[in-house]
Amino acid sequence: MGNVPSSSSIKHLPAGYELHWYEIKSVLGIGGFGITYLAQDKNLDREVAIKEFVPRDFARRGNDYTLLPINDSMPEKFVWGMERFLREARTLSKFNHPNIVRVHSVFEENNTGYMVMSYEHGISFDQFLQNEPQPDESRLLDMLLGLLDGLEVMHEAGFIHRDIKPGNIFIREDGTPLLLDFGSARQAIGEETMTLTKVVTPGYAPFEQYYGRSDIQGPWTDIYSLGATCYRAITGDPPVDSTFRKRYSKEQATKDIWDSLDKYSKKYSTFFLRAIEHALRTGHNDRPQTVAEWRGMLVDPSVSTQTQWRLAADSLKKSQREQRKSESTFPIKLLALVAGIMIILLMIWLFIK
Repeated sequence: MGNVPSSSSIKHLPAGYELHWYEIKSVLGIGGFGITYLAQDKNLDREVAIKEFVPRDFARRGNDYTLLPINDSMPEKFVWGMERFLREARTLSKFNHPNIVRVHSVFEENNTGYMVMSYEHGISFDQFLQNEPQPDESRLLDMLLGLLDGLEVMHEAGFIHRDIKPGNIFIREDGTPLLLDFGSARQAIGEETMTLTKVVTPGYAPFEQYYGRSDIQGPWTDIYSLGATCYRAITGDPPVDSTFRKRYSKEQATKDIWDSLDKYSKKYSTFFLRAIEHALRTGHNDRPQTVAEWRGMLVDPSVSTQTQWRLAADSLKKSQREQRKSESTFPIKLLALVAGIMIILLMIWLFIK
C-alpha cells in the first residue's frame, strides 16, 4: 500500500499520534470519505493500515483531532454515515480470503470510526498499468480469476464491493491481487444525502449506481466495474461513462464497446474480449448475473462463442422485424399515394371543366 497522500481540507493525524496501542507513522492515502494511515501495532509489533472515517463534505477536525459535523444540520448524516462505515468494517472482518483485504479490528475514537487492516507490500493496479501497460492475456486473466474468487465469497455472503477500479486493486509483491477500499458505505451515504455523483467513479460505475437504489444492485454491479477495469488495462482508457452510453440503444452501446475492444484482437483472444464486452452491458439484466457465469465466459471459449452467435442472431432478428414492419406498411403507403394522386387529378379535371 504505497505512500500516496493527496490534498484534503481536513488535517490528518500526525506521525506519533496514538490510537489505543496503534502509533501513526505516515499517511498512505486520502479520499473523499476517509484517510488511510500506516501505523505500528505496538501490541503485536507489526505494521498495519488504519482507515479513518472522514467525510470531507460534512465533517471538520477539532483542535484535539476530534471529528465534528461542519454545521448543525449535519450531525444526523455524520452519525448515519459512521454507523455504516463501522458496519462495513465488521462485515469485512468476517472474510479471511487471500484476495480480500484482511480487517483485524474496528473501533470508535475521536468521535469517528477506525478500521485496522493488514498492511500489504506492493503497488496498486493503477500503478502497475502505468509501469506495464496492456499486460498479456494470461497475466490479466490470472489477476481476474483471483479477484473473482474473492468477489464470489463476498457475494455469497450478500456483500457487494461497489467501487472496483484500478486504484482499489492492489498487486502484492508476489503478484497476487487484492481487493481494497470497499464502497458500500460510501454508496449508502450517497443515496441518503443525494450525492451519488460524488461517490461513484465515472467510467467504472454502472448505470444503476447513479440512479438506482441498492435494491437493484448485485453481483452484476461489481462485474461491470471489474469489466471496466479490464477494458482500461486493454485499451489504456476506461470505457465511456455508463450515463452517456445509456442514451444509445442497447445494440449501439454494445457495438461501440466491441469496436473498441476488437482493435486489440491480435493481442487478446476474441472470446476473452467478448467476455469483457458482455460485462459492460448498460442494462444490468443483460450482464452475467453471477461470478460463476462470467468466469465461465472468461475461461471457456465455447461460452463466449455462443454469446457472440446469440448477439448476431438478436441483431438479425431485429433487422428482420424492421424489414417485415416496413413491408407491412408498404401497401398502405401505396394506397395513400394513389388516393392522393386521384384527388389531385379530380381537382384538376373539375378546374378545367
